[in-house]
Amino acid sequence: GCTVIPMSGGQTEKQVQLIQDFKPDVIMVTPSYMQVIVEEFVRQGLDPRASSLKTGVFGAEPWTEAMRREIEHKAGIDAVDIYGLSEVMGPGVASECIETKDGPVIWEDHFYPEIIDPETGEVLPEGSEGELVFTSLSKEALPVIRYRTRDLTRLLPPTARSMRRMGKIVGRSDDMLIIRGVNLFPTQIEELVLAEPGLSGQYQIVVSRDGHLDEVEVRCELSAAGGDAQAAARSLQHRIKTLIGVSTRVTVGAPDSIERTLVGKARRVVDQRPKHS
Repeated sequence: GCTVIPMSGGQTEKQVQLIQDFKPDVIMVTPSYMQVIVEEFVRQGLDPRASSLKTGVFGAEPWTEAMRREIEHKAGIDAVDIYGLSEVMGPGVASECIETKDGPVIWEDHFYPEIIDPETGEVLPEGSEGELVFTSLSKEALPVIRYRTRDLTRLLPPTARSMRRMGKIVGRSDDMLIIRGVNLFPTQIEELVLAEPGLSGQYQIVVSRDGHLDEVEVRCELSAAGGDAQAAARSLQHRIKTLIGVSTRVTVGAPDSIERTLVGKARRVVDQRPKHS
């Protein structure tokens, strides 16, 4: 019975205008984008704590207790975590209770959770940290059986509700990055770099944080034959945005400018984002 105002991301000034006009009780965005919305309120000379918003439901990227406290203080709302997977049903597989805010409660009537050892696949005892696995119990069109989420967490006993909770996601068992709510695999970047004429195929992804939002720089290099570095950068940047959906800064250097490793795995990702608890 809720009235939903679909808006998507971006156009932050318009987001604030819609909140002022429609006076919603609840907002659902990524937590980092909520921080941007709060800043826009302040920029417009408005008090974000005086808005109609009472609750923020935030997901699609990892966030910390420190970020929760900051959002709640600056926006004057209750901030709760939501967990979902596009492969399973989207948002709503698990969500925090506003009374406790102690981890998303899994909708166990519909999804059976397990924690496994990501290396061996062995099911781990309750409370152990490992990879989260879901089996759907009521899905008809596209059921999943022991679907490996690659998210590392643990199962916790019930508190506010009668179903088990998830602990905070502490990492991934693969190399996926989450950039502004978009899932990004280094191999996706690699495929586009290799398809770009004039580039050697060597690349490095540098992830940093500018204010509250993640920034991505893709560093690559010209092939030994040389070429137009600026044209290659513009082309690659456009293709990454169009095909993957992530805005990046692309830097194209001289041949052999990307660091090589003589032994072991190439260092494809440099994550410079601060680690907070």
